[in-house]
Amino acid sequence: MNTEASQAKTVWLMRRNCSFTPKQVGIFYLSMVCFSGLITTYFWWIGAWMVVPFTLIELSVLGIALLIYARHARDYEKITLQNSELIIELNLGYKKSLTQWNAPWVRVKDPESLHDRKKDLVILESGAQTISIGQFILAEKRHDLAKEIRQALKLCLH
Repeated sequence: MNTEASQAKTVWLMRRNCSFTPKQVGIFYLSMVCFSGLITTYFWWIGAWMVVPFTLIELSVLGIALLIYARHARDYEKITLQNSELIIELNLGYKKSLTQWNAPWVRVKDPESLHDRKKDLVILESGAQTISIGQFILAEKRHDLAKEIRQALKLCLH
C-alpha cells in the first residue's frame, strides 16, 4: 500500500456567513452604550428623566439580540476523511459534537427536497446514527457536496 495514499486527508469546512465576529459585536455594543449614555445623561441633566428607562430598555433589547447573533457567528460543520476514518465536527451555538465513524460503513443520502428545510440537508448514516449536514451552503450545492463525499469514500475503499 502506498504510504502517501494512506495518509491522504480530505476536509470539508462549512461556516456560517457572518459580517461581524463576536469581538466586533462587543465593540459595537460598547460604542452604542457609550453614545446612548451620553445622550441620556444630557437629557437627564436638563430634567427629562423619562429618557433613562427607555434607553435602558433599548440597550437591553439590543444587547440580547447581539448576544444571540454572536453566539451563532462562529457556527461551522467540519468533515474530515483521513485514512478509513470519517470525523464529523459540528459547532452550533454552544453545542459542540465530534463523531468518528469507520468510513467504509458510512452511507451518504442526497437531499430529498429543496422546499423543506429539514429534508434539504445531506444525510450521513452509519449504523443507526444519522447526521444532517450542509446547512451553511446553498441548497443548490448540497447535491454536489453529497457527490464529493461519496466519491471520497469510494476512493478511501481502494
